[in-house]
Amino acid sequence: MSEAPPTESTPAPPRAFAQGVGTVFQFAGVILFLAMSFACCGSGLLSREWATQDTFRTTGFRTEPRGEPIYSVAQAITVCVFGGVFFGVALAAVGLGLQAEHRAAARGGVVLSAIGSLFWIAHAAFALRYVPSALIILLLVAVAGAFLFLLTLAIGAAREMKSNPPPPGHEILPADYKVPYSHYHVDPPEVRLAAELEQRRQRLAVQQKELEMLEEKLKRKLDEPRSD
Repeated sequence: MSEAPPTESTPAPPRAFAQGVGTVFQFAGVILFLAMSFACCGSGLLSREWATQDTFRTTGFRTEPRGEPIYSVAQAITVCVFGGVFFGVALAAVGLGLQAEHRAAARGGVVLSAIGSLFWIAHAAFALRYVPSALIILLLVAVAGAFLFLLTLAIGAAREMKSNPPPPGHEILPADYKVPYSHYHVDPPEVRLAAELEQRRQRLAVQQKELEMLEEKLKRKLDEPRSD
């Protein structure tokens, strides 16, 4: 029984894992940004009384038992929404940098995901102590877990970028690089129309020569003496 010939597999790009992590960062950043934006804009429509209740301002971390809270639930909700929007945009930006193989993007991904993990873990612990809502607690724990997962991916991408760094200046376009007009055409419509007109002129010139050759051939045929 003859063995099948071995198939040659296409080698993966040198920093494929880092680029894949960039895609994950982009997706997570966009989802987080949209979720916090909708939470900010739609919370009043769902339950305005719940979002503005007085207990949110009087409940929270305090140093004295009967004093005003240093960090209230209302402040925590505001900070979490603002932090979610900020971290969403930052994750998407770092993801773009990883896909473009920027060296600083790998280190920035580690720092950003580490800060985000501490931020969301702290607020998840705060919610466990002061927020009487299982849904909010679960959401904060989920976001904190997602940032811990992103941290592990960012560490792997940073190690890959360090062991196999991109060549310096790889992101700089060469001097003769031509910016494409769109995804479908390289040249603008005016240049494409001029090229099409030039092709038509060339085809007309060829047809004109063919007509002249046919006329010359017909003329020779007519000039030949006919045999009786």
